[in-house]
Amino acid sequence: MTAPVSLSPFEARWLAEIVRRHEEHHGLLEDAAEPAAAPAAAPDFEGQILCRADRLGARQGWRAAVLAWRRRARTLLLVALALALVLGFGAAAGVLGDGSRPVNVVWTLGGLLGVHALSLLLWLAAMALQGRGGGRIRGGGSAGWMWLRLVALFDRSRTAADLPLALGGLLGRGRLAGWGIGAASHALWLAALLGATAGVLLLLATRRYGFVWETTILPARSFVDLSAAVGALPALLGFPVPDAAMVTASGAAPLADEVGRRAWAGWLVGAMVVYGVLPRLLLALACAGLWRRGLGRLRLDLSRPGYARLRAVLMPGSARIGVSDPAPAVLPCPHRPAPPAGRGGAAVAVAIELGDDLAWPPAAAAAAETGAGRTRCSGAWEDGGRLDSREQRRAALGRLAARPPARLLVAVDARQTPDRGTLGLVAELAERAVATRVWLCAGARAPAGRAAQWRAGLGRIGLDAAALFEDAACAQAWLEHPEADGA
Repeated sequence: MTAPVSLSPFEARWLAEIVRRHEEHHGLLEDAAEPAAAPAAAPDFEGQILCRADRLGARQGWRAAVLAWRRRARTLLLVALALALVLGFGAAAGVLGDGSRPVNVVWTLGGLLGVHALSLLLWLAAMALQGRGGGRIRGGGSAGWMWLRLVALFDRSRTAADLPLALGGLLGRGRLAGWGIGAASHALWLAALLGATAGVLLLLATRRYGFVWETTILPARSFVDLSAAVGALPALLGFPVPDAAMVTASGAAPLADEVGRRAWAGWLVGAMVVYGVLPRLLLALACAGLWRRGLGRLRLDLSRPGYARLRAVLMPGSARIGVSDPAPAVLPCPHRPAPPAGRGGAAVAVAIELGDDLAWPPAAAAAAETGAGRTRCSGAWEDGGRLDSREQRRAALGRLAARPPARLLVAVDARQTPDRGTLGLVAELAERAVATRVWLCAGARAPAGRAAQWRAGLGRIGLDAAALFEDAACAQAWLEHPEADGA
């Protein structure tokens, strides 16, 4: 069986956004592994959300939809790059022609770089005006937008319907979406310009072209200045450019000498490289770098209601510590200390891993379960507190060892399973008391058969069935009245 394909950190957060959007509209999804698996898999709140989303996404089909989106995006981008390369080559062939007529250098340069220049100006304006909020993907360039829409268009299933909206919710808070789409857009334009440049070079190498400029109302000096301005940067890179005499002579007829033809050819190719290929290459690299840096800083907006309400579930006030060592062959049985002199020994009540929704101490807990008001204690007993952390447990064991109580009531959450860690702690507590009883709190909300599991677990540590209380009133009566002690 092959291992599942892993998600990137960005895709994992995207999947979490899909789950959030669904749960905000349709309510929380059931996750049986949620209480135990999420805290164990990640120490922080966002990590627990991502682990939970991965499980739920795999079950609902969203994880597979994200992976399919990734494959389609890569495939379509490669196809689009190849198509842009071919279209660029075709544009060069269409602009230069077959060589039977002179090539107008102004129209040729405008035909090869005009749309690119206009698109670049629009992209710069869009990025400058792009807002930082709104929860929508903005900016990035028209070519990148078309690619993104095609990716979404190829999957119209119900599981993929929320993918674009969740992507907007994740990336729509800043410029990150603009950098990602911009990188794809500039890469497509780069492919088109590389194809056009390669087409120009191939045609110039295999055909004889004559170059002219034409005008009716402009003076010849304007074209001399234009050619000098356009050729200034290419000349710095070593591209040949025509001088003023060549430009002036080209206004009447194509130059017949090879030097003039090569100067115009170098001028055209240099302009393609300097004003077309290099800007798109640099912008594609810059956008890709900003996209990768933004992904490294990307985090979920944990203030959203869909995430905020998971905090109580994934990060409760007290967590089960659990057990990591191998199971012993026999669980330890408590050895009770000698009874204290007289009948007035103290009574102590402690709670182990009670849920935050359960009241404590015993008087309040019993009142909460029975629906009565808080009752007044008629016997002398001490509240040993909640034992949720290791420090609290060590402190309680030390107090009980120094002053063993006559009666010890240990309250546990009936909704939890009696694992070895909890049973071992009950046994340690029972060793420090004359009589011990265990009270199952919230028994009415416990799964079927849970009381039997606790009864069997207590039997393995030497506490019989009579040591288990399922009724709050019985537990409180045993704690408060010494005559109720039958141990």
